[in-house]
Amino acid sequence: MSQPITARLDEEVVQAIDNAVASGVAPNRGAIISRAVKEWLSHHTEDAIKDSYRKRYEALDADEQDLIEKVGTVSAIISIESNK
Repeated sequence: MSQPITARLDEEVVQAIDNAVASGVAPNRGAIISRAVKEWLSHHTEDAIKDSYRKRYEALDADEQDLIEKVGTVSAIISIESNK
């Protein structure tokens, strides 16, 4: 069962929704808004957020790994030079 809600949208957003309905993208405003909310929620559930963090911090990409190695090398050189 669906529940009606009230939302305030900018005029430009409403016009874009109306244009989409007029062009046949969806049967009515509610269908577009419902689809948009479902899409947003699919990317912002707790599991989706956890997966996003896991993917981001799980493995370094090649550029990040290269940068870390260069910083480590420079740090080692500075440390060696300062102990001479």
